[in-house]
Amino acid sequence: MSESAPPPWRRHCVVIGGGLAGLATACALLDAGHLVTTVEKRPFLGGRAFSFVDPETGQEVDNGQHVFLGCCTEYIAFLQRLGVYQRTHLQPRLRLEVRSPDGGKGVLSAWPFLPAPLHLLPSFLVYPHLGWRDKLRVLATLLETSRLDRERHREELEGQTFLEWLERRGHSERAVRHFWELIILPTLNDRVEHASAYMALMVFQEGLLRGRHSGAIGYSRAGLTALISDAARQYVQEHGGKLSLDAQVNGLAVENGRVTAAELAGGQRLQGDVFISALPWDVLPRLLPPAWAEHPFFASAKGLEAAPIVGIHVWYDRPVMEGDLLAFLDSPVQWVFNKSRIMGLAGPSQYLCVSVSGAWQFADMGKAELRELFVRELARLFPRAQDAEVQRFLAVKQLAATFRSVPGAEALRPPQATPIPNLFLAGEWTRTGWPSTMESAVRSGLLAAREVAQVLVAESGGGPRISAGATP
Repeated sequence: MSESAPPPWRRHCVVIGGGLAGLATACALLDAGHLVTTVEKRPFLGGRAFSFVDPETGQEVDNGQHVFLGCCTEYIAFLQRLGVYQRTHLQPRLRLEVRSPDGGKGVLSAWPFLPAPLHLLPSFLVYPHLGWRDKLRVLATLLETSRLDRERHREELEGQTFLEWLERRGHSERAVRHFWELIILPTLNDRVEHASAYMALMVFQEGLLRGRHSGAIGYSRAGLTALISDAARQYVQEHGGKLSLDAQVNGLAVENGRVTAAELAGGQRLQGDVFISALPWDVLPRLLPPAWAEHPFFASAKGLEAAPIVGIHVWYDRPVMEGDLLAFLDSPVQWVFNKSRIMGLAGPSQYLCVSVSGAWQFADMGKAELRELFVRELARLFPRAQDAEVQRFLAVKQLAATFRSVPGAEALRPPQATPIPNLFLAGEWTRTGWPSTMESAVRSGLLAAREVAQVLVAESGGGPRISAGATP
């Protein structure tokens, strides 16, 4: 008996890029019954969320310490879809210990029995890094933030930095550095004097003030490649999708206003009905014919800027830190993660990862200079490190880790549908309403898949609609 003909709405969708955005797109389209081929230039999946095996220690090292929050609902759902969420840890509620180099210790935590935004109040009242005058002003601003209609004031907020917005409310330098920037620097990968007020307020509204669990911190207990790559490969293949790894796309053929094929290295052409680019904003224009690359829709994203993250990885011969993670004020050591504890590594050595956001001052430093600076600083912050031997030191630089949410950046972020009717965009840099995060990447893929489904339904007059997913 011959197989029945495929339904008329079913199309061959080509996803270019195997990062989180591309994978989220592919999985959603596969679930909707489409044929999907995912092309990735590297031999593994996951994009910038990847890890590698350190040859000296034999341990997996992430290219950067990635965290997610309780408000990252689509990323969490994506991990659940792949069946790997149990390999991560999410705090029951926010608990962040914040230390200063002089030994001051404070904790920002969500109180379990108070509704948002009052859930932060008990821990904030005893937060030792601010005086009472600063605390009262911060509390007043948090209350204002929780009530602010950000979209109604988008143009105004996108026209100023977060520091300018805070200064108009009388915040001191100490309040800015010891509270507001503590949250903004790791989430936006930028300092408050550069980040737009619009996106910074989004971080506080969604990440801290929306609900008691929205600010809970999560992280992988496995290397990022071990978490994502194999599980995504299995999911795609089990749902009838195809993967083309180690495949470089050199261009997109556009004829009569539609993409007809992806041109691969070696002269191969991958044809399809629909194409979804999940590539960085600076890569896609290079694949388009010159006339399309200069089209205002595609050219506008060239105005986006990139920001670096530096990961410092240190192995000591003995434990020097307790707990899973710490944040530090007034130090080049911003956040420290106890990877030995997080990943369940056997002792007696201890592996720490220092995550440095907005790391322009460290981006050009050599390994020896970085080692001298950070080993000395860690010994100052962790007394037990003064007598410990550093067995291994690595510095991992991501010079273009994220796009910058500076004033005006939102206007440069394109939507998923493009002027080419069968070409769609995914990527955390597109118009998701979120900053450059794993959550934004997954949301962009869901938005792209939904746009594809809507176009295909309109063209064929039938087929499934993708109703689940994010709205920006």
